[in-house]
Amino acid sequence: MSIAQIEQHLIDLVKAKFEKRLKTVESLPADWDADTFRRLLRLTPGVFVVFGGGQRKDTETDEGKVVIDGQWGLIAATTHASGELARRHGDSQEIGAYEIVERLCDLLEGHEVPGQGAMRFAGIDNLFTGDLEKQGAAIYGVQFVLPMYVSAEGDGGPVLDEFKTFHGDIDMAPQDGHVDAADTVHLEQ
Repeated sequence: MSIAQIEQHLIDLVKAKFEKRLKTVESLPADWDADTFRRLLRLTPGVFVVFGGGQRKDTETDEGKVVIDGQWGLIAATTHASGELARRHGDSQEIGAYEIVERLCDLLEGHEVPGQGAMRFAGIDNLFTGDLEKQGAAIYGVQFVLPMYVSAEGDGGPVLDEFKTFHGDIDMAPQDGHVDAADTVHLEQ
């Protein structure tokens, strides 16, 4: 499996475990900025999968492939108008951050990712900051390590064809899902 396939596998697994208790399960980049936090806060309660890289394992494989200890973070984020206790504990309407973290640990510890290895729990971080408290959020990071094969061989996914045609649909601000302009460019080869 490629990194992208592992990421999607984890997203699908978490969605199935939580069914409709989460508003969002998706991936995020490893580097966050203020826009990432604002986006995350609009999508709560949610779980966000982050691939954080990895270090080479000194493991010999029959195929001669490189194996890394892949670092995977799952971010549990909640917001509750009822206050910080409801953000952590949840209430009758919405799941709390603690329950999300506990379910993630139960789900992923020892989980066999097809063609890779078993996930190992590495730790939990409270990603609390004063700014998050002001925005009414609780965010926890749950880290796992996954032995992963890294290979430049194709994974059976789509192959990029020659870039001959570009088409773009443009939705002007405010974004409303309505295409305001479109353009198609055919490139000479």
